[in-house]
Amino acid sequence: LEPQHAKLEGSKVVVVEGFDRAWRRDGLTLDRVGFTVEDRDRVQGIYCVRYVDPDAVKKEGFFSKLFGSDDKNKEAQKFRVIVSTVPNATSTDVTVQTNDGKPETSPTGAKILKLLADELK
Repeated sequence: LEPQHAKLEGSKVVVVEGFDRAWRRDGLTLDRVGFTVEDRDRVQGIYCVRYVDPDAVKKEGFFSKLFGSDDKNKEAQKFRVIVSTVPNATSTDVTVQTNDGKPETSPTGAKILKLLADELK
């Protein structure tokens, strides 16, 4: 059993690595699990991403799919994934915010954190 590199702790993922490595791994993970990275700011540790929650899409009924619009971007929500250094520690925190920078507390936010934690382990 190898040591875990990341674990979910409440509303954040703690990555047991320095910022540089955590930033790179987080970016690769976002690509791998189906996020669209629209922008990134390495200095501030921000990934601006679009994410379509597969569970939210499934809730649509047959007729809304048949007669609804075909615009998939309407289902995509925008989030900020924040990678931040923990002072006096050898770990990095990853948190999810709404597009306007507030803490993301929805079930989708929790799902994003779990996805990241599982992939970063």
